[in-house]
Amino acid sequence: MPKAATHITAAPSRPAGWPRARGRHYLDVLEVLHLTRAPEWYLEIGAGRGHSLERCPGKAIAVDPAFRLGGDVTGDKPALHLIQKTSGDFFASGQARELAPRIDMAFIDGMHLFEYVLDDFIATEKLCHKDATILLHDLVPFSPAAAEREWDPERTKGWSGDVWKMTLILREYRPELAFDVLNPRPCGLGIVTGLDPENRVLEDARDEIVEKFMDLTIEGFGPKNLSQIMQMRKVEDVLPDLKEMEVAE
Repeated sequence: MPKAATHITAAPSRPAGWPRARGRHYLDVLEVLHLTRAPEWYLEIGAGRGHSLERCPGKAIAVDPAFRLGGDVTGDKPALHLIQKTSGDFFASGQARELAPRIDMAFIDGMHLFEYVLDDFIATEKLCHKDATILLHDLVPFSPAAAEREWDPERTKGWSGDVWKMTLILREYRPELAFDVLNPRPCGLGIVTGLDPENRVLEDARDEIVEKFMDLTIEGFGPKNLSQIMQMRKVEDVLPDLKEMEVAE
């Protein structure tokens, strides 16, 4: 009797010039940022299973419409608020101001569609201060299928959606921000500083931005063009504390 055919899913093809995030894992980078920047209040949008939340030792607010927490997310945190709402409902409620006087570091990893990330960035910046940091996950998709607006599990195991468009948006509309795209695997990490909670450029242009970028595909824009605009940098070049901590260990 012949053996049944074994289905093997081929590795996703990547066009020439496709940007690749091959640095150390983003969770390790998050942990270093917490240790070196020591934010008093940390905001996380899209906590999911809590893997990134576990790396935070300080006061934290985590927002997710359907938590699937595992492990010890509380740890030794002096305060932890778990808000089971969509980020839109959370920001609209004004609850953030009631929980924390201001946000020192935020990690945006919610719905993987650029308009949601744009809204989360706009709302988060209002809660921050000029020395705060906003981190953006999923800026570097690992394949064309992973970069689409709809997730097809038969074509890609992971999905970063079209969050990559945030790089284009911030470069064009907020060029004054200090914005680096770093190379942590699997999908990169954006680090944004020089924030201005009074700035309304993105908010005022929000509908224009969504209309402009909604139908843009990464193939149409060109992966080489995206790589040039990203100017992706190695984590160690931007965060030398990583090397120093490893040496100390």
